[in-house]
Amino acid sequence: MHAPPAFVRQSQFYAAVARVAQILAPDVVGISPTLGNDWSGEPTVFFMVILADSATQRDGLLRITNNASETIVREVQPLEQWGVLPYFNFRGQSELSKLSEPVLAASDTRPVFRPRPDENSLRS
Repeated sequence: MHAPPAFVRQSQFYAAVARVAQILAPDVVGISPTLGNDWSGEPTVFFMVILADSATQRDGLLRITNNASETIVREVQPLEQWGVLPYFNFRGQSELSKLSEPVLAASDTRPVFRPRPDENSLRS
């Protein structure tokens, strides 16, 4: 059995995730992919999507999370291009900071892709 492309070419896979983080800003402030296997042993990517606090308001949460997961699947193509099943978990920025055991600990080696600041926002 051969390893999926996401495992073999991790830097290219992570670059694709970083590009989609840019597309999803400002609602998404970070995406942390973790490669592994699901409960059945299938190669998987678990996406921790960190939402801006403004994006966690109840009236728009479903729309924003659907848009984020659909955009990641469309742009990254985890299964089609990279051979991994995508799973999603969403957290708000404030929620993440209040957890007693942080999901993204300092010792965690997973990359977190954050959108780069918009050049126009740097001038103000």
